Amino acid sequence: MKMIRRKYFFHIFTLCFLFLSSSVAQDYENTVITDPSISRRCEELLNKRNQKVAHKQKLMELITRNRRLLKNVPKEKKTVKVKLIENYGKLKNELRLSLIKITHLEESIVRTGCPGLTL
Repeated sequence: MKMIRRKYFFHIFTLCFLFLSSSVAQDYENTVITDPSISRRCEELLNKRNQKVAHKQKLMELITRNRRLLKNVPKEKKTVKVKLIENYGKLKNELRLSLIKITHLEESIVRTGCPGLTL
């Protein structure tokens, strides 16, 4: 009989605990106040980061296109090949700078402590 009471008490206690913990979590979500200036600043930083990532992807596509053109250029067209090599170097430098800017933006986003951070 005592064993049945203990099991019954344990089940009731577990159900009450689960119910109370879920209601406390919902209350917490409803009472959290976010500062609009912080969320605007975070939104702006995330938008800048997304723009930089899109720019990086464009640069990578241009680099692959430039490589393909370098491979297909005939040997007789030396000036075109020289210009493509120069362009390739400039694109690589711009890509490197873009990656540095992206990491700097990500660090500033983490430093500001943006809520709902998804990088």
